[in-house]
Amino acid sequence: MQISLDQFLGAIMSRVDNLEATIDDLRLRTNIAMRLVKTTVPELTRDDVEKAVSEELEVTKNAGMMEESDEIEEISSKLTESIFGWLEGDVTELKEKMDAYRKRLQETMEAEKSKVIDVAPAGFVNQLGQEKGQKKGKIVF
Repeated sequence: MQISLDQFLGAIMSRVDNLEATIDDLRLRTNIAMRLVKTTVPELTRDDVEKAVSEELEVTKNAGMMEESDEIEEISSKLTESIFGWLEGDVTELKEKMDAYRKRLQETMEAEKSKVIDVAPAGFVNQLGQEKGQKKGKIVF
């Protein structure tokens, strides 16, 4: 089965768009759930968040979804700070991360604009196959 480069790129972009929509939906649902938790349990402390994060990371590690060498304490600390800051309404860090992400994305897009991708025409593989018999070299398909 052969497909054109446009069809291939279209399929990949469709999948990426689908993943992006799914991630946005999950983010929205998670934010709503966390706001409900914050409203329902106003006395939620940093220690409560840290305990929940540590338990989840331990389950993830035991399930084999994390490497044994991963620094659980460091990851736990970063996640705890991030989640607790979000619960407290501190969006400064989130804004900084989003700005840094947008900047990296823009730089990557600018760098990609200068690259040229050469694509062989559809009959090129057949042409190579015909030339194979005339020359002593090997062609790998």
